[in-house]
Amino acid sequence: MDPHQMYIDNQYIIYDAERLQRPDTSLFDPLVLQRRGVWLGAPAGGRGSAGYIILGGVPAVLRRYRRGGMFAPLLGDRYLWLGLAKTRPWREWNILARLHSQGMPVPAPIAARVQRRGVFYRADIVVERIDAVTLAERLSAEALAPDYWYEIGHAVGRLHLEGVDHADLNAHNVLINKGDALRVRIIDFDRARLRSPGRRWQLRNLARLQRSLLKLARQDPEFKAPDQKALAELQRGWSEALHDSQQVAK
Repeated sequence: MDPHQMYIDNQYIIYDAERLQRPDTSLFDPLVLQRRGVWLGAPAGGRGSAGYIILGGVPAVLRRYRRGGMFAPLLGDRYLWLGLAKTRPWREWNILARLHSQGMPVPAPIAARVQRRGVFYRADIVVERIDAVTLAERLSAEALAPDYWYEIGHAVGRLHLEGVDHADLNAHNVLINKGDALRVRIIDFDRARLRSPGRRWQLRNLARLQRSLLKLARQDPEFKAPDQKALAELQRGWSEALHDSQQVAK
Protein backbone atom coordinates (compact mmCIF):
# COMPACT_ATOMS: atom_id res chain seq x y z
CA MET A 1 0.00 0.00 0.00
CA ASP A 2 1.31 3.43 -1.00
CA PRO A 3 -0.69 6.19 0.77
CA HIS A 4 -0.61 9.66 -0.80
CA GLN A 5 -2.29 12.85 0.39
CA MET A 6 -3.43 15.91 -1.54
CA TYR A 7 -5.30 19.16 -0.90
CA ILE A 8 -7.73 20.77 -3.38
CA ASP A 9 -10.08 23.70 -2.59
CA ASN A 10 -10.51 22.98 1.13
CA GLN A 11 -10.73 19.27 0.40
CA TYR A 12 -8.25 16.78 1.80
CA ILE A 13 -7.85 13.47 -0.02
CA ILE A 14 -5.87 10.38 0.95
CA TYR A 15 -5.54 7.48 -1.50
CA ASP A 16 -3.61 4.31 -2.24
CA ALA A 17 -1.40 5.13 -5.21
CA GLU A 18 -0.91 1.43 -5.93
CA ARG A 19 -4.63 1.01 -6.64
CA LEU A 20 -5.60 4.45 -7.89
CA GLN A 21 -3.98 7.14 -10.01
CA ARG A 22 -4.05 10.66 -8.63
CA PRO A 23 -7.80 11.26 -8.14
CA ASP A 24 -9.83 14.43 -8.30
CA THR A 25 -12.90 15.37 -6.28
CA SER A 26 -15.26 13.88 -8.86
CA LEU A 27 -14.38 10.43 -7.48
CA PHE A 28 -16.74 11.22 -4.61
CA ASP A 29 -19.60 12.70 -6.66
CA PRO A 30 -22.34 10.15 -7.52
CA LEU A 31 -23.78 12.38 -10.27
CA VAL A 32 -20.43 12.57 -12.08
CA LEU A 33 -19.89 8.84 -11.60
CA GLN A 34 -23.31 8.14 -13.10
CA ARG A 35 -22.47 10.21 -16.19
CA ARG A 36 -19.24 8.25 -16.57
CA GLY A 37 -21.13 4.97 -16.36
CA VAL A 38 -19.23 3.67 -13.33
CA TRP A 39 -21.98 4.14 -10.74
CA LEU A 40 -23.80 0.83 -10.20
CA GLY A 41 -26.39 2.02 -7.69
CA ALA A 42 -26.98 1.78 -3.96
CA PRO A 43 -26.97 -1.46 -1.95
CA ALA A 44 -30.36 -3.06 -1.30
CA GLY A 45 -31.89 -1.61 1.84
CA GLY A 46 -29.41 1.26 1.93
CA ARG A 47 -30.29 4.76 3.09
CA GLY A 48 -28.61 6.53 0.21
CA SER A 49 -25.28 6.96 1.99
CA ALA A 50 -23.42 4.30 -0.02
CA GLY A 51 -23.11 3.19 -3.61
CA TYR A 52 -21.32 0.59 -5.70
CA ILE A 53 -18.81 1.89 -8.24
CA ILE A 54 -16.17 0.59 -10.65
CA LEU A 55 -12.66 2.05 -10.52
CA GLY A 56 -10.43 0.93 -13.36
CA GLY A 57 -12.46 -2.24 -13.68
CA VAL A 58 -12.25 -2.95 -9.94
CA PRO A 59 -15.46 -3.07 -7.82
CA ALA A 60 -15.52 -0.61 -4.93
CA VAL A 61 -17.92 0.99 -2.46
CA LEU A 62 -18.32 4.75 -2.02
CA ARG A 63 -19.77 5.71 1.35
CA ARG A 64 -20.79 9.14 2.63
CA TYR A 65 -20.48 9.57 6.38
CA ARG A 66 -23.86 10.34 7.89
CA ARG A 67 -24.91 10.79 11.46
CA GLY A 68 -27.33 8.55 13.27
CA GLY A 69 -29.16 9.08 16.52
CA MET A 70 -30.58 12.27 17.97
CA PHE A 71 -28.25 14.68 16.13
CA ALA A 72 -29.00 13.30 12.65
CA PRO A 73 -31.96 15.63 11.90
CA LEU A 74 -29.93 18.66 12.98
CA LEU A 75 -26.47 17.98 11.53
CA GLY A 76 -27.07 15.31 8.88
CA ASP A 77 -23.69 14.61 7.27
CA ARG A 78 -21.76 17.38 9.07
CA TYR A 79 -19.18 16.77 11.79
CA LEU A 80 -17.24 19.14 14.05
CA TRP A 81 -13.74 19.90 12.78
CA LEU A 82 -11.08 19.06 15.39
CA GLY A 83 -8.16 18.61 13.00
CA LEU A 84 -7.59 16.33 10.03
CA ALA A 85 -6.13 13.43 12.03
CA LYS A 86 -9.31 13.27 14.14
CA THR A 87 -11.77 13.18 11.24
CA ARG A 88 -13.72 9.97 10.83
CA PRO A 89 -12.51 9.02 7.33
CA TRP A 90 -8.85 9.70 8.13
CA ARG A 91 -9.04 7.46 11.19
CA GLU A 92 -10.95 4.71 9.38
CA TRP A 93 -8.70 4.82 6.30
CA ASN A 94 -5.54 4.51 8.37
CA ILE A 95 -6.90 1.69 10.53
CA LEU A 96 -7.96 -0.24 7.43
CA ALA A 97 -4.61 0.41 5.73
CA ARG A 98 -2.74 -0.93 8.73
CA LEU A 99 -4.94 -3.99 9.14
CA HIS A 100 -5.04 -4.85 5.44
CA SER A 101 -1.25 -4.62 5.15
CA GLN A 102 -1.06 -7.14 8.02
CA GLY A 103 -3.33 -9.59 6.22
CA MET A 104 -6.28 -9.02 8.51
CA PRO A 105 -9.82 -9.96 7.32
CA VAL A 106 -10.85 -6.46 6.22
CA PRO A 107 -11.40 -4.68 2.88
CA ALA A 108 -8.62 -2.56 1.43
CA PRO A 109 -9.07 1.22 1.67
CA ILE A 110 -8.78 3.00 -1.66
CA ALA A 111 -9.46 6.69 -1.01
CA ALA A 112 -11.07 9.09 1.44
CA ARG A 113 -12.03 12.77 1.34
CA VAL A 114 -12.69 15.47 3.91
CA GLN A 115 -14.44 18.71 2.87
CA ARG A 116 -13.92 21.43 5.45
CA ARG A 117 -16.35 24.33 5.76
CA GLY A 118 -15.61 26.52 8.77
CA VAL A 119 -16.02 24.54 12.00
CA PHE A 120 -17.66 21.58 10.24
CA TYR A 121 -16.65 18.99 7.69
CA ARG A 122 -18.29 16.44 5.41
CA ALA A 123 -16.58 13.24 4.39
CA ASP A 124 -16.55 10.16 2.12
CA ILE A 125 -14.55 6.95 1.87
CA VAL A 126 -13.98 4.44 -0.94
CA VAL A 127 -13.08 0.86 -0.05
CA GLU A 128 -12.70 -2.42 -1.86
CA ARG A 129 -15.99 -4.17 -2.62
CA ILE A 130 -15.95 -7.79 -1.47
CA ASP A 131 -17.96 -10.38 -3.38
CA ALA A 132 -19.85 -11.66 -0.36
CA VAL A 133 -23.13 -11.51 1.52
CA THR A 134 -23.66 -10.23 5.02
CA LEU A 135 -24.17 -12.61 7.90
CA ALA A 136 -27.67 -11.15 8.26
CA GLU A 137 -28.51 -11.92 4.62
CA ARG A 138 -27.11 -15.44 4.85
CA LEU A 139 -29.10 -16.29 7.98
CA SER A 140 -32.28 -14.98 6.39
CA ALA A 141 -31.89 -17.77 3.82
CA GLU A 142 -30.34 -20.67 5.73
CA ALA A 143 -28.74 -21.85 8.93
CA LEU A 144 -24.95 -21.97 9.04
CA ALA A 145 -22.82 -25.02 9.79
CA PRO A 146 -20.65 -24.90 12.94
CA ASP A 147 -17.44 -24.26 10.97
CA TYR A 148 -18.88 -20.96 9.76
CA TRP A 149 -19.41 -19.81 13.32
CA TYR A 150 -15.90 -20.88 14.24
CA GLU A 151 -14.46 -18.81 11.38
CA ILE A 152 -16.55 -15.78 12.35
CA GLY A 153 -15.24 -15.98 15.90
CA HIS A 154 -11.69 -16.50 14.65
CA ALA A 155 -11.89 -13.42 12.37
CA VAL A 156 -13.09 -11.26 15.26
CA GLY A 157 -10.38 -12.71 17.50
CA ARG A 158 -7.65 -11.82 14.99
CA LEU A 159 -8.80 -8.20 15.03
CA HIS A 160 -8.92 -8.18 18.81
CA LEU A 161 -5.32 -9.36 18.91
CA GLU A 162 -4.37 -6.20 17.04
CA GLY A 163 -6.25 -4.11 19.57
CA VAL A 164 -9.13 -3.25 17.21
CA ASP A 165 -12.23 -2.20 19.11
CA HIS A 166 -14.99 -2.29 16.46
CA ALA A 167 -17.62 0.30 17.34
CA ASP A 168 -20.51 -1.47 15.60
CA LEU A 169 -19.87 -5.19 15.28
CA ASN A 170 -23.20 -6.59 14.09
CA ALA A 171 -24.58 -9.12 11.64
CA HIS A 172 -24.61 -6.55 8.81
CA ASN A 173 -20.88 -5.89 9.19
CA VAL A 174 -19.75 -9.52 8.93
CA LEU A 175 -19.28 -10.75 5.35
CA ILE A 176 -19.20 -14.37 4.16
CA ASN A 177 -17.93 -15.30 0.68
CA LYS A 178 -20.52 -16.37 -1.85
CA GLY A 179 -18.37 -19.18 -3.29
CA ASP A 180 -17.42 -22.56 -1.90
CA ALA A 181 -14.31 -21.28 -0.12
CA LEU A 182 -15.25 -20.24 3.40
CA ARG A 183 -13.86 -16.82 4.15
CA VAL A 184 -15.08 -14.25 6.66
CA ARG A 185 -14.30 -10.56 6.64
CA ILE A 186 -15.34 -7.63 8.81
CA ILE A 187 -16.37 -4.24 7.41
CA ASP A 188 -17.32 -0.70 8.51
CA PHE A 189 -14.58 0.56 10.81
CA ASP A 190 -16.10 4.00 11.28
CA ARG A 191 -15.40 5.01 14.91
CA ALA A 192 -13.26 1.90 15.47
CA ARG A 193 -10.15 2.49 17.52
CA LEU A 194 -6.89 0.81 18.38
CA ARG A 195 -6.35 0.12 22.05
CA SER A 196 -4.52 -2.24 24.39
CA PRO A 197 -6.03 -5.75 24.29
CA GLY A 198 -8.48 -6.28 27.15
CA ARG A 199 -11.14 -8.91 27.79
CA ARG A 200 -13.77 -6.40 28.90
CA TRP A 201 -14.04 -4.48 25.63
CA GLN A 202 -13.38 -7.59 23.53
CA LEU A 203 -16.28 -9.44 25.16
CA ARG A 204 -18.40 -6.33 24.73
CA ASN A 205 -17.79 -6.55 20.96
CA LEU A 206 -18.91 -10.19 20.93
CA ALA A 207 -21.98 -9.38 23.01
CA ARG A 208 -22.96 -6.66 20.54
CA LEU A 209 -22.77 -9.14 17.67
CA GLN A 210 -24.93 -11.63 19.54
CA ARG A 211 -27.50 -8.95 20.42
CA SER A 212 -27.80 -8.01 16.76
CA LEU A 213 -28.53 -11.66 15.90
CA LEU A 214 -31.23 -11.84 18.57
CA LYS A 215 -32.76 -8.60 17.32
CA LEU A 216 -32.96 -9.90 13.76
CA ALA A 217 -34.51 -13.14 15.00
CA ARG A 218 -37.24 -11.16 16.78
CA GLN A 219 -37.94 -9.14 13.64
CA ASP A 220 -38.05 -12.08 11.23
CA PRO A 221 -39.52 -15.48 12.19
CA GLU A 222 -37.68 -17.04 9.22
CA PHE A 223 -34.29 -15.84 10.45
CA LYS A 224 -32.00 -18.77 11.31
CA ALA A 225 -30.57 -17.58 14.61
CA PRO A 226 -27.58 -19.50 15.97
CA ASP A 227 -28.27 -22.12 18.62
CA GLN A 228 -26.10 -22.77 21.65
CA LYS A 229 -23.79 -25.10 19.70
CA ALA A 230 -23.22 -22.40 17.07
CA LEU A 231 -22.52 -19.78 19.72
CA ALA A 232 -20.09 -22.16 21.41
CA GLU A 233 -18.21 -22.50 18.10
CA LEU A 234 -18.16 -18.72 17.74
CA GLN A 235 -16.61 -18.45 21.19
CA ARG A 236 -14.15 -21.28 20.46
CA GLY A 237 -12.93 -19.64 17.25
CA TRP A 238 -12.45 -16.34 19.05
CA SER A 239 -10.62 -17.95 21.98
CA GLU A 240 -8.33 -19.99 19.74
CA ALA A 241 -7.34 -16.89 17.76
CA LEU A 242 -6.15 -15.37 21.02
CA HIS A 243 -4.46 -18.59 22.13
CA ASP A 244 -2.66 -19.10 18.80
CA SER A 245 -1.06 -15.67 19.10
CA GLN A 246 0.04 -16.35 22.66
CA GLN A 247 1.68 -19.57 21.52
CA VAL A 248 3.56 -17.78 18.72
CA ALA A 249 4.71 -15.09 21.17
CA LYS A 250 6.28 -17.76 23.38
